[in-house]
Amino acid sequence: MLQPSPLAPEMPLAVLSHLPEAVIVVDQAGAVVFCNAAAETLLPGGIGGLVQAHAAVPYHLLDRHQRPLTTPELPLGRVLAGQHLCNEELLLAVGAPARIRWVAITSCPYSGPGAGTALITLRDISPAQQHNAPPPGLYDTLTGLPNRLLLMDRLSHALARAHSQPHGLMALLLIDVTGVGLTDAPLIGSPGQPLRADLLTEVGCRLKLQARPETTVAHLADNQFVMLLEDIVTSAAAIELADQVHTALSQPMLPQPVPVETRIGIALGPGHYQSADAWLSDADTALAQIKPDLGQPWHLFDNSLWMQQDLKLQTEIGLRHAIERGELRLHYQPIVTLSNQEICGFEALVRWQHPTRGLLLPGEFIQIAETTGLIIPLGWWVLNEACRQMQVWTEQNPSMAAFTVSVNMSSKQFSQPHLVERIRQIVEKTGFSAHRLKIEMTEGVLIDHSDSIITILEQIKALGIKLLVDDFGTGYSSLSYLHRFPFDCLKIDRSFIENADQDFEKLEILQSVVRLAWNLGLDVVAEGIETPRHHAQLKALRCELGQGYLFSRPLAPDAVEAMMAKKIAQVPDSSPAT
Repeated sequence: MLQPSPLAPEMPLAVLSHLPEAVIVVDQAGAVVFCNAAAETLLPGGIGGLVQAHAAVPYHLLDRHQRPLTTPELPLGRVLAGQHLCNEELLLAVGAPARIRWVAITSCPYSGPGAGTALITLRDISPAQQHNAPPPGLYDTLTGLPNRLLLMDRLSHALARAHSQPHGLMALLLIDVTGVGLTDAPLIGSPGQPLRADLLTEVGCRLKLQARPETTVAHLADNQFVMLLEDIVTSAAAIELADQVHTALSQPMLPQPVPVETRIGIALGPGHYQSADAWLSDADTALAQIKPDLGQPWHLFDNSLWMQQDLKLQTEIGLRHAIERGELRLHYQPIVTLSNQEICGFEALVRWQHPTRGLLLPGEFIQIAETTGLIIPLGWWVLNEACRQMQVWTEQNPSMAAFTVSVNMSSKQFSQPHLVERIRQIVEKTGFSAHRLKIEMTEGVLIDHSDSIITILEQIKALGIKLLVDDFGTGYSSLSYLHRFPFDCLKIDRSFIENADQDFEKLEILQSVVRLAWNLGLDVVAEGIETPRHHAQLKALRCELGQGYLFSRPLAPDAVEAMMAKKIAQVPDSSPAT
């Protein structure tokens, strides 16, 4: 498992002639253009044994289990088929009785003088010649590259050297490759070889071709590779290498061809790093920041990323305990009838009373809850608490008996078994009337659960619960689903309300949505009403319901109670004077 020779693809034949390892250059048809003296010595009788399994030469090739290779498995045929061999180890049996020796075979494109198109090298790595052979278990058996164990050792030594004798920057490149062959193991590449194995071998070889001789290239795990670049002046060298790697890996792999996508996280050292694990972790953090749709395949780590990652981790840890510790709160934003500005219900909005960071809004933790699955227990808590609180208010204040409450449900909740039964149990346990409960969902729910959602929604409707489409117009936006699914109401996203008086297109959308809702017998709630002008426009469009800061911000429960008490106090006493 030795490192392949750093042969340049344009190296003159005169130089290749004097190399100690066997070098062969062939053209597109497989004819020999050049063969140095070392090749003639190592392969007596010519290269026929690299092409045909039963060629008339006094040698043949075996795999590591001493099984003779078939013709399709032989190196030259594979090279001509478009594969690159990277330090592939085979047994070479010469003469009778056979003398067995290990050889390492590498290939690369050849662009030197003459008609040659491919260059192949063979090195004798028999134990008798390799007094300094690396110990077993430090190299990946598939790619021949250093494995994780050896990589971490090299990173640790590099950090130790850099801290004791500062001599410039280092860069750690964490390279993640994805592609159909890397996730679909049953696909077959070379005979008897999974396509994934061929692809990973090819990736490793291309990375070595991009590396300087002193650069460590390692196969970390699965579809991830690492390159360690030492003694650089600025980050520009690391970025340049990342671009070169991306370009090299963007070229089609194998004869099929198979496209591969590449992302590269870069972390510069030595900096504050005291351990290889911390350095590699920061490269992984940078990798996670890459957005493929933005077109840049690499991301350079900085301390702000670490702070963001640490904050996310702390948020996730805290959120796991927030429910059991009673740290979650619900605030209630009034929903009003636009014609008279009277309150007819509320939307329940979750907040987190963090023990050290204060009151957190949903934007600071809901996405983390979604990605970790914590949105499921959080969502059930919100539904239960909203129904409980509304029932308490109803019993305390009969004037609120007709008020509704709207609760958001995540797409992940709709994946839960016994969803409808769980909703029914919450309504029964709290005593809240199902006819006053409204469940809001985004258009994404309809996409994520297109096959099963109709039945689920009909079962929820059968309980007497109203169904709302939240942020209508920002997602799936197919009018066909309004006919298919049993919705009661559309909520117009605030983005269509802002500047609608100055944006004719937005105004047209508002008019169309309201008109469509009327034709389908659906209610409409406009979100984000912040100015009297917004209010007047929506009234003119015959939009019935709305919410926004013009009427009220989301209120804590005690603020809702104070507001309702004030309204009651303002109602004239109609009892006869005594």
